[in-house]
Amino acid sequence: MRLRVVMLLVGMALLLMAQQPRQITCKDISEASGLLYSKKYPKVVWTHNDSGDKPYLYALDRHDLSLISRVKIKKAKHRDWEDLSYFEGSLVIGDFGNNRSKRRHLTLYFIEEPNPYKKKKAKVEKVVRFTYSDQNKNDRRNYDCEAMFSYNKRLYLLTKHRDDRNTTLYRLKGNVAQKILDYPINGKVTGADSNGRYIAVITYDMLYLLEPTKGGDNIFDGKIYSRHINAGQVEGVAFLKQTISIVNEAGELFTYRIDDILKG
Repeated sequence: MRLRVVMLLVGMALLLMAQQPRQITCKDISEASGLLYSKKYPKVVWTHNDSGDKPYLYALDRHDLSLISRVKIKKAKHRDWEDLSYFEGSLVIGDFGNNRSKRRHLTLYFIEEPNPYKKKKAKVEKVVRFTYSDQNKNDRRNYDCEAMFSYNKRLYLLTKHRDDRNTTLYRLKGNVAQKILDYPINGKVTGADSNGRYIAVITYDMLYLLEPTKGGDNIFDGKIYSRHINAGQVEGVAFLKQTISIVNEAGELFTYRIDDILKG
């Protein structure tokens, strides 16, 4: 009986953790966008502002979300940063926000992850300027992007459609984002991340957990779990061990257990 009570209390605490967000306290983060838990520094979670900021990454303490340091990315421009990921040993910054789809040349900045406890600046190791394989000069429909993730040693993008509630999956190959497929996700995709097994994708009101079959580029070909979320205008998502964190533009961070999503 006592064990059941303890388990019930733990479950209620975890539910409350998802319902009661934690708040980023740094006033310089006016519109949180990307989110990425550090692989090198266990206490660090990275984020950045949406458009309008200088080229800064913000290192936060993952426990209380206080600011550890603000790191300037040298020789980078911040036109419309939208997401963060790891790829081939580098931390990747996605400058591919494209609200009206007027931009045809988007940018990825590859950097060596800086030590936020010692460094206030980091330099760009590589710049990739890419275009979408299916976008012609006058095509300005659905080429806004806010979601990037690495999976099976490949770097992918998911677009945020304006004309409908679909998303388009692209795989980065050199300087081209090669179209893989359109998918009827029934929402506007604002973030994505992968832990190697699962891929988390968020829209404004849903959190999807994908478990693709091994091998191909179609990440939607396996099991798809989902959960309705009520977290405001969500902008970033990231895995941390057995949980998934979501941040909204107001700097509120919500946490969900993977097991709870799998159970439905």
